[in-house]
Amino acid sequence: MYRKISSVILILLFAVPASMAQGTEGYYRYPALHKDTIVFSAESDLWTVAVKGGLARRLTSHPGEELYPRISPDGKTLSFTGSYEGPGQLYTMPLEGGLPQRWTYEAETSTNTAWTPKGEMVYATVHFSTLPDLQLVAIDPVSKAVRRLPLSQASEATFDASGDTTFFVRPPFHHNVTKRYSGGTARQIWRFTQGEEEAVKLTTDHIGESHHPM
Repeated sequence: MYRKISSVILILLFAVPASMAQGTEGYYRYPALHKDTIVFSAESDLWTVAVKGGLARRLTSHPGEELYPRISPDGKTLSFTGSYEGPGQLYTMPLEGGLPQRWTYEAETSTNTAWTPKGEMVYATVHFSTLPDLQLVAIDPVSKAVRRLPLSQASEATFDASGDTTFFVRPPFHHNVTKRYSGGTARQIWRFTQGEEEAVKLTTDHIGESHHPM
């Protein structure tokens, strides 16, 4: 009897996340919100939980890493960057869980960024650039059409309700984690509206970094 109870306890310990087994909180990153649903990354997987709290449910279990989840405007589809075969690529899956579908096959990392109000997936990549500068690329999941946003050195995009105005970051992240960095590659927030000739810099009164517009 003692041996059976010990076996059951051992199975439970291996079934729960390591952070729970150790009695500590996890490290939760990159939250995405849609109505009363949150999707986030933890332990290299994607999880979902209600806004009001409760038990989080694991959506992925691949040994590779899943990051940057974004929920489609209709709340049915989850996009993310998955590192399954080399550089991270763009994937989607049903918000309730299911088999991921791959959308990019590039030699460079495809960083999932946003959804447009019209339902296009937007990611950042250097694949289409002759220089190592990030560009924003949109994919229509219905027609599978690919279009490049007419912006140079653009990343971390978000859109207004119409989808005609893009808020983005230029230059891209420089991987310098110096506190209060204010050098020449400090990230700034810009705005571009379709039909205008040039993008407009919004963060003009701060020499430090401004990024991750929402």
